[in-house]
Amino acid sequence: MQAPVMGRVKVPLNKKIEIKTLLEFGIAQRRIATDLDVLKKMCLQRLKEAQGKFICVKCTWSRTPAHKKQRFLFAREHQYWSQEWNNIIWSDEAHFEVLNRKNRTFVRRLRSEADQPFNFVPKVQDGGGSISVWECMASGARGPLVTYSGKVDGRAYVKIIEEALPSFIENAFDSSNKNWMFMRDNAPPHRSKYTMKWLQDKGIKVMEWPVTSPRS
Repeated sequence: MQAPVMGRVKVPLNKKIEIKTLLEFGIAQRRIATDLDVLKKMCLQRLKEAQGKFICVKCTWSRTPAHKKQRFLFAREHQYWSQEWNNIIWSDEAHFEVLNRKNRTFVRRLRSEADQPFNFVPKVQDGGGSISVWECMASGARGPLVTYSGKVDGRAYVKIIEEALPSFIENAFDSSNKNWMFMRDNAPPHRSKYTMKWLQDKGIKVMEWPVTSPRS
């Protein structure tokens, strides 16, 4: 009976090349290690040799072929717009947190500076303060900054814009200009039946924005 080999096992060159090739094709390290009977550590070494690195995956909108077609038709319909964009009223909401932010803060520091005060972010109980705002704008004009709190549904959204939007339209456009349109993204409160009925009753024309568009 042959004695077991002690120490580091040398991997043949052809197997190293095979591992590297499979990694370049996107095959998982665990699968390669199982199929070729090698350690997963060997796959990691080959990946480093190929100058690969581990990065966080990027998020993107999930678009179906129908969504892409809508975006294409929208772009083709408006590709020659120039001065027409001056009649669009752009609007959006934003939420700002003063303290206790949910996102992480990264710093560069020495190991010996871990407990220094300048490497800490203040934190308080009961939230720490935040504000939600809505605003609209058009070419050469900016609407009022409206603050609100709590969850936003159709009724809450109408309450936010019911005074600010009509007033902005009256001040931003001449009475003879009937070509303006109101643009908002496709968030559920913006497209609720209550909101759409209010916009229709007020005679506010809405610009249709394709689903899963940027900022929708």
